[in-house]
Amino acid sequence: MTDDLPPTTETERLATLSSYDVMNNAPAAAFDRITQLVADIFAAPMASISLIDEDREWFKSAVGISQTQTDRSVSLCADMIENFEPIVFDDVSNEARFNQNPLVNSETPIRFYAGAPLIAPNGLVLGALWTADTVPRFRITKNQINQLKSMADIVMSEMELSREIGLREQAQKNAAITRSNLDLTLALSDIGSFRIDLETGLIEWGGAYMKIWGEDAGEAAADVESAFDRVHPEDRDTVREAMSAAAAPGEKYEARFRIVRPSGEIRWIEGYGDYIESNGRPTLTGINKDITHSVDQQEQLKLHTRELHHRLRNLFATLQSIMALTKNSATSIDDYIERINSRLSALNRAQQILLDTNFVTGSFAALVRDLCKTYPRVSWSGPDIILAENAMVSISLVLNELATNAAKYGALTADKGLVTIKWTIRSEDGQDTVQLRWSERGGPNAEAAPSSAGFGSALIDHSISRNLRGEITRDWTADGLICTLEFPAPEESAN
Repeated sequence: MTDDLPPTTETERLATLSSYDVMNNAPAAAFDRITQLVADIFAAPMASISLIDEDREWFKSAVGISQTQTDRSVSLCADMIENFEPIVFDDVSNEARFNQNPLVNSETPIRFYAGAPLIAPNGLVLGALWTADTVPRFRITKNQINQLKSMADIVMSEMELSREIGLREQAQKNAAITRSNLDLTLALSDIGSFRIDLETGLIEWGGAYMKIWGEDAGEAAADVESAFDRVHPEDRDTVREAMSAAAAPGEKYEARFRIVRPSGEIRWIEGYGDYIESNGRPTLTGINKDITHSVDQQEQLKLHTRELHHRLRNLFATLQSIMALTKNSATSIDDYIERINSRLSALNRAQQILLDTNFVTGSFAALVRDLCKTYPRVSWSGPDIILAENAMVSISLVLNELATNAAKYGALTADKGLVTIKWTIRSEDGQDTVQLRWSERGGPNAEAAPSSAGFGSALIDHSISRNLRGEITRDWTADGLICTLEFPAPEESAN
């Protein structure tokens, strides 16, 4: 009987039947009332709401029938799937094609049969509402058939209502799952959500709102006015204006503001949202994110930028001073280039060590170790000291001048000449002092001090006395120069 129905139509019909989710379900009181009413109206012992799937007729609700299903190939109502019209058999026993139907061959066999199709809104027949008797009937009226069709329409309306209720319940479950997943996602992302009824002012919070607004926010900030109590007084007008602007067509809610937690802690908040109509009520919905860390980083970056700009200006001033004074003391272009290169190398050493840390402080030991790479016969010992940027530049220039002089005139001019740099930290009268000793040996005999001091010596004296607030003494011994530097130790020094 199914061969006459196009495959695509049958597939659609079965999908439509499945969408009602009624096959094989427990009896429903509403359907049982309808089948009993049909049996009463027709004064018949049997009535059924039958649904026809791929290979069977299943009795969703039945009166006077013990079976639950029958094969579709011998179904009395299967023809209605194709012709969409009610079927009436005065005496089924006259229809040889139904001889294998168990209801026709039972101890109380069906003889009279009248059925009306169950037609879905898409026009496809899902089954039938039918009534039957064990004796033939030859006088069924058109009015009775119309009654049966009307009752079939009621069955379909009940199925539609049941499906709609099921879809709504499923939609509510899906919405609850989606909301739960959203809240979990927001919570894991440290983002809070809000939904404000702009008529009542009540706030529905979600996500990580307690991390942002405080553990008590669910109660203490349950409405707009109490939430505004936590907004920083200087930012309240900004937030109110942003909320009002969001109600305009095409506008969004955007605001950056501070909140003050009950502990007094100030946090920066960024809010985004949209104005919607929810169940006819004006609603502002959106998210909040704590951006305090980001704001702090931006402020820190500004401070570092200003500090870097300040130190670069100092560096350029130092460069200009070195270049100008070297020019005045140089004896030739070659001499000038050599001295400039040496002093710029000293500056570069200091700046590189500063850059490797935080550009604000640097390691004194790293500075000396780097000097020894340029002058291999210079050895050192002493505790590491963390020096400020100005002190690093000054001590680098001092050590460079001493090493340059040693390479030109002192111990490093001889093959066996050596230089030792040793420093200690002394405590005296509550003041820590760095004492550095520069010792040369194995160089040419120079027991007397030079007759005149050049720019290098002036640079050393200036760096020690002015920049490091220290003192310098020089002793020219038969074995070589011994130079002692003393300056206040920084408040923090490495071990």
